[in-house]
Amino acid sequence: MKRIIALFAITLVAASSLVPISNAADNKKADDTKPVRILFVLGSPPFHDIRTLPPILEKVLDQVGGFQVTRLEPPKDKPPDDPEHMLKLADIKRSDYDVLVFYTSRYELNELQERALTQFLEDGGGIVGIHGASLSFPKSKVWMRLLGAQFTGHIPGTHPLNIVIADPKHPITAGVEPFTITDEEYKHKFADVDRHVLGRFRERPPSSDQNANMDIIWTREVGKGRVFYCALGHGKDAWENPSWQKLIVQGILWAASRPREVQIPKTETK
Repeated sequence: MKRIIALFAITLVAASSLVPISNAADNKKADDTKPVRILFVLGSPPFHDIRTLPPILEKVLDQVGGFQVTRLEPPKDKPPDDPEHMLKLADIKRSDYDVLVFYTSRYELNELQERALTQFLEDGGGIVGIHGASLSFPKSKVWMRLLGAQFTGHIPGTHPLNIVIADPKHPITAGVEPFTITDEEYKHKFADVDRHVLGRFRERPPSSDQNANMDIIWTREVGKGRVFYCALGHGKDAWENPSWQKLIVQGILWAASRPREVQIPKTETK
């Protein structure tokens, strides 16, 4: 009798242990069918065009499908670097968004904003920084550590830049070959944190420092969250570059813990 009871108890334990696994798998499938919720954080002095460039990426996201984009931006009747909307970063919660995409320059972060962004990542959210994101919040050591670096300068103008892929097996770089893009050649001071480098300059323009660090695309992991930064993205030439678009879209998906390769729709030519 005792043996029967013991066997019955083992059977119950085994059966009950299967339920959470099944539920977890079902929950993951359900999550994968939901759109990736993006908060597109915008703001910059006029040297970065936050009015006409974001719609280029938003159109690509719409064509690829599976994204829900909300903007946090200065009102249209305010300067593009008006700071008031940035105060809302202090209220950011993981339950509201999957990924925060920053196309910003300058500004400052207060302690409440820093805590909210850090908590967002630790709770499993993602942050994607485009171009001037490393020029953003220059007084914040927290932001520099989260992103992995801080902008230090570039030579004047945009230039044809040859990009090599450092890790072709990463989900963000899936299907991305070495490419050329017209852009600014950013230089950075790097935080003392781990970074996984995905892309580098093959070389810098002749008038620049060839001994400077060539890293321009990388990832980080913070708590349960993920960070993706791409130093490319100054102007229309970059935002319309299919390789850049593929990297950014796949970077958003990776940051949302939903990695997959996408096909970028071809731009119609007139």
